[in-house]
Amino acid sequence: MISAIAFVLLLFSGQAMAWDGHRLIHDRLIPAIEEASRRHLVQKVKIPCQEDERREIENLARTLGVNASKIPLHSTAKCGKKILSTESTVAELFLSDWVDEPDFGMDQDLPAEADPAGDRAWMGGLNGPTSQGFRHMVFPGFEWASPVRSIQIPFRPVGQALERIRVLRSASDRYRKEQNLFWALRLLNWELHLIQDLHQPFHVTQVPHVQMLPWKSIFSGFVARSTQTMANYHFAYEGLVQEMLREKTEGALGECLAGEDSRVFSDPSELMLEPRKEAWGLGRALLGLLGDYPKSTAVNLPQGIGGIDYFGLVRGKPLFVNDEESDFLDRDEKRAVERSSVVVGAVDSLKSATCGLFRVMGAYTRGEIGRFFEDSSISIKTGK
Repeated sequence: MISAIAFVLLLFSGQAMAWDGHRLIHDRLIPAIEEASRRHLVQKVKIPCQEDERREIENLARTLGVNASKIPLHSTAKCGKKILSTESTVAELFLSDWVDEPDFGMDQDLPAEADPAGDRAWMGGLNGPTSQGFRHMVFPGFEWASPVRSIQIPFRPVGQALERIRVLRSASDRYRKEQNLFWALRLLNWELHLIQDLHQPFHVTQVPHVQMLPWKSIFSGFVARSTQTMANYHFAYEGLVQEMLREKTEGALGECLAGEDSRVFSDPSELMLEPRKEAWGLGRALLGLLGDYPKSTAVNLPQGIGGIDYFGLVRGKPLFVNDEESDFLDRDEKRAVERSSVVVGAVDSLKSATCGLFRVMGAYTRGEIGRFFEDSSISIKTGK
């Protein structure tokens, strides 16, 4: 049994998903801080020409150890042409795709020297989209004082997310001191992406709740079933959060990102404390809402097999399984789906748990933006 769990945990991290669209987070968060930071957010930033941008991307690929081919060009201007320099405001850049660029592939398919500890073996593999997981997650190690809630394989800490936050913060600060606001802000957005990633409980703990494991299959395909099951819960949580962020009603999740609370971390390890503490409760809420549906052999949400009506679920409707899918569910699984659809307050419990994480995440995001602009060396007039 123990060896089976070890192999399961080895495979869990293959689905290296994060918050599904950080730009949606910024859409809710940045306007809320605009009044307090108006003089910074409205300043103009000069956009470099394409060749200069490409050259800097190649430099960053060497210094940061990223995949240059997956970093998009922002500029549309050719170098050497007598045209007006293009500009954007700071606010426009915070609301652009910059914050999502770390998910575009810069941390994928990297050479062995980028992973000297061999973390990728436990966090998504060496190739493909999931190979970026080791830089977007961190599992801090097994804790003997809390063996059930901290269960992970290997026992040692794995994942580079904390170190990557330090590296990106340092690089952004360096550009800022050089008055290169374009690249300072761009790397700040990459750093914010990882800060926000660490507030996703699946990114700081391998198993948010042990009841998510398909224990009934312990002697029959447990490894494959568990891998698929954990990916389903992870993917479903992402879909639910995205739908909650789209809501415009009073008490919607987006409101949890508003406010003036601000936190500045001295060590990135502070960022994962709250998410790890809340992972068990959030996992329980997710189980209450979805029940055993993600454990079904007929469901593989990351591959588009199976269906959840996120829109309906968030608004209190029963868990959706269409007739075609229900044909593949055995009688016990159908009952599990039925039970999960009538759990009173499950949506509110999940929203409340996520809201708490979003408040902390919003505070650290605002704090890091505020820390960035504290440096008076930035030229407000030129936006250089």
